[in-house]
Amino acid sequence: MTLRGIGSRAGALAVAAALAVAGVRAAFGADVPVGGEAPTVEPREAVARSEPAAQSNRPLRSIRAEPPSYSHHAGPVRIWLELPFGEPQFERFRAAYLTPGGRKWLEAVYERSRPYASYILERIRYYGVPEELFFLPFIESEYSTRAVSKSGAAGLWQFMKNSVGGYDIRIDDWVDERRDFMKSTDAALRKLRFNYERFGDWPLAIAAYNCGAGAIDRAIKAGGVRDYWLLRDRGLLPKETASYLPKFLAVVSIAMHGGRNGLAASWTPSVDWSRVAMDRPVDVSMLAALAGIPVELLKAGNPELRYGVTPPDGAYSLKVPALFEESVKAALASRTALMNVYMHSVRSGDTVSALAKYYEVPVAMIAKMNPGLAPDRIRIGQKIAIPAFKDKKPYVGETASSDRLSFTGSYVVVKGDTLWSISLRYGVQPEVLAEKNGMSLSGVLREGLSLIVPILE
Repeated sequence: MTLRGIGSRAGALAVAAALAVAGVRAAFGADVPVGGEAPTVEPREAVARSEPAAQSNRPLRSIRAEPPSYSHHAGPVRIWLELPFGEPQFERFRAAYLTPGGRKWLEAVYERSRPYASYILERIRYYGVPEELFFLPFIESEYSTRAVSKSGAAGLWQFMKNSVGGYDIRIDDWVDERRDFMKSTDAALRKLRFNYERFGDWPLAIAAYNCGAGAIDRAIKAGGVRDYWLLRDRGLLPKETASYLPKFLAVVSIAMHGGRNGLAASWTPSVDWSRVAMDRPVDVSMLAALAGIPVELLKAGNPELRYGVTPPDGAYSLKVPALFEESVKAALASRTALMNVYMHSVRSGDTVSALAKYYEVPVAMIAKMNPGLAPDRIRIGQKIAIPAFKDKKPYVGETASSDRLSFTGSYVVVKGDTLWSISLRYGVQPEVLAEKNGMSLSGVLREGLSLIVPILE
């Protein structure tokens, strides 16, 4: 999702744009300063930034290589990780990214990163890890919070459900915080730093992020060396991991200083985010409209919300652009202006019309909040988000007793009908419906069959 130009929809963001661009360009060493021509500077060799004192006794590199000379510079190259210029696989990836299509892809992913750049860079510096790790989501998720791998990994940093233990990442009916850019970033950087402390080598730490620390331990034991490149060349690494680091470093070699590699600079400002604690569930779209925030920007900050509404238990802090923090708090204080949202698990006898009547909203509004919902074809156990303008206790339907039902109506079976779906429609237990029609609960319904159904009096 590209968010270019979002800031133009709010005057305050326009003021922030120039400051944010200047800060980000300074952070990444972009070639063209804001508001002027790039100075002419003689080419120079790449300079590796010094390690923090706490890491000075550990090697950061596995091989040494010199970068090529660039035609122009706006400052020194800042690199923690040694770039393996001359290594065949790295060079193939690099050549692919330097094609017109490759540059367009890098620019698009860079643009996608803009809402999250300020936070991720700040956390990178907080944890004292290489700045190049900012580019790991380029190859993990293409900086899409909605990315899901074939194996089920999700979010910017592609966490599996079974790998989030110890990182305060919540996954339930309301949220999947693997998509939370703040929590997942902190979890990923902690994991990477742990890997580095374990292996004493950044290439191995990054490789372990891909295949797991256990796989790297086994490769080291089999190869007798702690060197990614030697382990790879001896065929001791998983196939994907063997190309993971060359691919990542190829992206770094181009995107870390994009201007000198022909990438167009992004003028979309990054976003400074604040957290606002919630005391009740609200619809994000309604809150955005009331607070004057572009709705796509607010959704980009909270992609972990499964239904676009905050959880009902109140244990959630909504991420909002810092410029809009006060307007969001004011909107939340206006309790009659925002919608509450309840999550209902369908039970036998429930109908959408009964839910709509209880929560005092139209059936159409419930259908709109639940894309793909067929109001007359809900199933037992199905989750339905129910909007409401009033505070309500959870709905508890009363299953009508068969003694109070008049089975004098008829219904003609259509394609896709089941006893279960028909029983839900008429608010009767499926066992009772089957019994009244001389059928078993597992009986097959033929299209065109006429069934006896109740009429509620």
